[in-house]
Amino acid sequence: MRAIRDALMLGVALALSVGHVRDVGAQDTTFMRALTLEQDGKYREAADAYRSALRGQEVVAALLGLERSYAAMGMTDSILPVLDSLVAIRPREGGIRSVQLRALQMLGRDQALRDAFENWARASPSDPGPYREYTRMLIQAGRVASADSLLRRARTTLGSDRDLAYETAQLRAAAGEWAASSEAWRVALRNMPYLQQAAVYALVRAPEGARADIRRVLAAAPVEPGARRTLAGLEVGWGDPRRGWEALRALPRSDSTVAAWSEFATRSEDAGAWLVARDAWQAVDRVQPTGSIALRASRAALNGGDPASALALAERAAGADSAASARGAVPLMVRALGSLGRPAEAARLAESHGAHLPPALREELARHVAWAWVRAGNLERARSALAAIPGASEGEAAGWMALYDGDLKTARTAMRRSGETTRDAVAALALIMRTKSDTGPRLGEAFLALARGDTIAAATAFADAERELPDAGAILLATAARLHAARADDPRAEPLWRSVAQRYEGTPEAAEADLEWARVLRRRGDVPGAIARLEHLILSYPTSALVPQARRELELARNRIPGTT
Repeated sequence: MRAIRDALMLGVALALSVGHVRDVGAQDTTFMRALTLEQDGKYREAADAYRSALRGQEVVAALLGLERSYAAMGMTDSILPVLDSLVAIRPREGGIRSVQLRALQMLGRDQALRDAFENWARASPSDPGPYREYTRMLIQAGRVASADSLLRRARTTLGSDRDLAYETAQLRAAAGEWAASSEAWRVALRNMPYLQQAAVYALVRAPEGARADIRRVLAAAPVEPGARRTLAGLEVGWGDPRRGWEALRALPRSDSTVAAWSEFATRSEDAGAWLVARDAWQAVDRVQPTGSIALRASRAALNGGDPASALALAERAAGADSAASARGAVPLMVRALGSLGRPAEAARLAESHGAHLPPALREELARHVAWAWVRAGNLERARSALAAIPGASEGEAAGWMALYDGDLKTARTAMRRSGETTRDAVAALALIMRTKSDTGPRLGEAFLALARGDTIAAATAFADAERELPDAGAILLATAARLHAARADDPRAEPLWRSVAQRYEGTPEAAEADLEWARVLRRRGDVPGAIARLEHLILSYPTSALVPQARRELELARNRIPGTT
């Protein structure tokens, strides 16, 4: 075996020596053939080709391919003789040493791993690489104390731990030292901004009590892009996108800042923080104004319930840089005018642009105008607007008109046939499918009140509709309770949740009612009552998706009563 290893080392030495002349083009071909074989899953053939490619110029690249191929075959130990030979020839080559450490770690050879690290550190006494690689492995293995000792040694040996800021940050996070971890992340991000997502991932797990320290460190002067982008990402992860935007908006204007703002705006959209997204898009638009950005800001404003700013942004886009922006602005302007209670203006705007728009967009405008009249309480004008749409008598819009009239049979049929069902229509259909009745005037009034934005009237009508549609009583009362709960109106929501929980046991809404009733009781200070409802939910509906939430709520409630188990 020793003879084989010596022969291998001699062969590699010859391959890497200055006097050893090879056809570089042929070696490139060998390396590419190895890559192809690996991609095809032919790992044994790929390993042979990578071993041949070690004689070429790209030694580290070929070694990495050999590492992957052996790992795929469960033969990581086969790479050790190759590594021993390469290390002897290139003792300071970090790429080779890193593969050696990884291989020994995968094989669980802790003492050999330690020896390999020490050998590397001796060969490269001023290189932070050995400490960096070994520290990461210790952290991954959960050996926090050993990693800490190694970093202290690196600080003494190298004279500074600046080059080990990333490892320090990871170690402090693993130890729960959040402020120290944040400080280290700031240092690491100055030279390695690509680590921003890693910083967010490491720090987002910090408990509530540690977040103030993290905010203090990352928001401290001077304003640094890496720190501020990390803080913004953390705030989104902690459920406060508005606070994240406040951290990010302080960045000086530049192309990279615009990119950061755009990325944050997109993340805010994904999180449903529409008004935060609007503000971020507006900031982008002020630095690099374009019609498409103004449109995006307008759409976010509409989704966030601010039609006034949506209208202003859409009007700016309409006069912007392209015909496409102008076409995109018109539907937003019509929607905004409708939400602002100006249906006549919405209708005139749609009519003035209709001749210049394709049929599909004209139909979209007609629907928006119809909704504008609905919000104004004029169903006849809404029907007139819909009459201009081919097939409107059978579509979702017609279903809504029928529902507002209390004609559940027509609404049910139209909404089920619609090929472009919206989320609101799905929710409405789920409700009307719970009753066998073909009429429901009070239910129609409830949905019409919702369309007009009158939440209190809608909640009252949904609750009243229980009398005319008793077979849908549970979902009607729960819908009313949700509307009151969305306004933080516990006094109105509680009796509805109680009624669902007590009178409609076994329905899909009963578990939700138990949970929400318990939350109301706990907020009111009735902890024993909350515990009783949560225990009832867990025992009565063990397969409910709400059980995990109920268990967390139960733990919180019990912690408020000393001695409770």
